Amino acid sequence: MKKVLALVFAAAMAMTLVACGGSGSSSTYKDGTYTGTGQGKGGDITVTLTIASGKITVDSMTGADHETTGIGGKEAMEDGTYASQIEAAQSADIDGVSGATLTSDGVKAAVEDALSQAK
Repeated sequence: MKKVLALVFAAAMAMTLVACGGSGSSSTYKDGTYTGTGQGKGGDITVTLTIASGKITVDSMTGADHETTGIGGKEAMEDGTYASQIEAAQSADIDGVSGATLTSDGVKAAVEDALSQAK
């Protein structure tokens, strides 16, 4: 009986590990350069990413000139805060900037758009 329970437990653990396997990692993307667009507070935000050997890097981010000065989103686009978050997360799953929700959401959407092209 103990052997049967141990076998059932081992099978359940194996199934759990398979079910929890990540499908959103950068290793699932094709190498290349991709550009995506998202809607910020003041207009379109465009993010260009390069994927090389499974690693995502941010090449450029435009649209900051349409975002509100002094809230944080415009500054985060210009000073590389968003780029650093994207590269650290290796995805669009970033924290963004407090107080700049619409800009942060636009950046996330632009990254998601670019990554969708790399699948």
